[in-house]
Amino acid sequence: MPAKPNDIHAATRYTYWDSTEGFTCPLCSSSLQHEFNNGGRRVETIKGSLWVITNYYSCINRDCEMHGAFPAVYPSTIKRKRFALDVWAKVIQHHFKHHINYSLIVELMWDDWEVSISRGTVKHICEYFEMAGKQYMDEKVLRDVRTNSRIVLSLDGAQPVKNEPSLWIFSDRLTGHVLLARNLDSAPAPILRGLLEEVEEIYAVPIVAVISDKQKNIVNAVKRFKPEIPHVYCQFHFLNHIIEPIASKDSHLKKILKKAVRAFSIVVNSNQADSNDLYKLFLPISEELKCAISTRGDRFKIFPGIECYANLKHVLDKLEPFKSYSLSLKISRSLSSLIDALTNLLTKNQQLRDEIVSLIPDLEQIRKIFGKRANRSGYIKNRIDKWVYMLQSRLKRRDLEHDPCNIKWQAPSYKLSCEEIWQQWIRLVNSYQRGLFIAYDDNELDLTNNAKEQLFHRSKHHFRALLGRKNISRIFLEHGGLYSQLLDLDYSKKSVTTILLASETPLIESHRKKFTAQYATFRRTWRIREIDTGNFKRFEENVRQLGAP
Repeated sequence: MPAKPNDIHAATRYTYWDSTEGFTCPLCSSSLQHEFNNGGRRVETIKGSLWVITNYYSCINRDCEMHGAFPAVYPSTIKRKRFALDVWAKVIQHHFKHHINYSLIVELMWDDWEVSISRGTVKHICEYFEMAGKQYMDEKVLRDVRTNSRIVLSLDGAQPVKNEPSLWIFSDRLTGHVLLARNLDSAPAPILRGLLEEVEEIYAVPIVAVISDKQKNIVNAVKRFKPEIPHVYCQFHFLNHIIEPIASKDSHLKKILKKAVRAFSIVVNSNQADSNDLYKLFLPISEELKCAISTRGDRFKIFPGIECYANLKHVLDKLEPFKSYSLSLKISRSLSSLIDALTNLLTKNQQLRDEIVSLIPDLEQIRKIFGKRANRSGYIKNRIDKWVYMLQSRLKRRDLEHDPCNIKWQAPSYKLSCEEIWQQWIRLVNSYQRGLFIAYDDNELDLTNNAKEQLFHRSKHHFRALLGRKNISRIFLEHGGLYSQLLDLDYSKKSVTTILLASETPLIESHRKKFTAQYATFRRTWRIREIDTGNFKRFEENVRQLGAP
């Protein structure tokens, strides 16, 4: 029997069978009997160490599942775990709620509560909770989805690094829950269709609608799966395609202006202001020019290139009055040179600026049409048709192609003319017709798939905060799908404790092994002349299955 250590001064805690039903078995109602106690074990809590003696009981009914000895667990501990639930809760909150890495958690636990815990233990606690949280969420999601008796499915994939596998997440827009997460090397329509069928099979309720962007593989997968259900194309992605040509022109405009301004003598030599009186004099103008070109936008409302052009025009207008000042010849020449350079720069790029400005009203008009959620699809479609007709009329007057079926796709570029951009817009609306207006007739359908994008961003933010670097591709692929299921958990002490106590340790450990196994590294051997890899044997089997002799 272990003895209570001398350094534990708190009173010994004993665990007893405590039930409102009395000293009876909860399964068969037979009597329970005391078997033995474990002599005690150390449990570390936030407030210090405890000595807990656990009593074991059994049911007298030999046919009962509880006939074997079982422990009466201390309410603030997990079976066979050294640290109490309050320590576990703090570690879990630090990692999942506040995005703190393992090593820093070790330091915080000691600094704040003088709890000595290793990095390996912290890692184990977090991995244990990942599986416990998944087990808890799986049950909750299954219950919520079956209560609704239908699924409005949202799906999308994220590829952290080119030529690496993508993480695909399938979620229910009605409950907001993640239903399925898979890493896929490629996602052709047949594979996606199989995953759609798997979602229905797992939850035993029908998918009644799908929301996604208009990727060809997704569109074909839904057509093969259930062609009769509504398939909503993400409006945000559509508008992004609309704005791409404008954004390309605007980005090019800012690039030209920024490069030219940075080449100005007073900007290049602004670091010599302490040793050169001329550069010291023009230092405020240099700073103003740097401010003028440091524009940022939000893609839809503020265009950095246009703002940069307007800023430089503002600087030029402010400089003009200084020409009437009585200045030395050297300063006067420098000022005139700067004004001329700015004038030439703005004049040279005025046409590009005017093209962008002429396109913005069309963009604002279509955004305004889509922004009226209260209207039904027929009204929205009618307004969009008028918008397209307006573009077609312009092309007709210029004797240019205006039939969407005859317009070929062109990559967004600053080199596209306004007429070519109108053509691309007409073609785009035509290709999105099938799923662009459906959501206006059903309030349960979202207009966009932005919730999925935000979920990816939140997951990536968590891993960047943990790793402190931008390259998170490996850990995102390994843990992104699982973490996406835990994002919206309540991380209060009460909730975390409930999840931990409800979990089954053997089940959690088996889930962790299964989860880790799917990311095991497969190392290929190059010594194929010496080692039989079995590849030719498998190839032979494949050939035989085709019926070859």
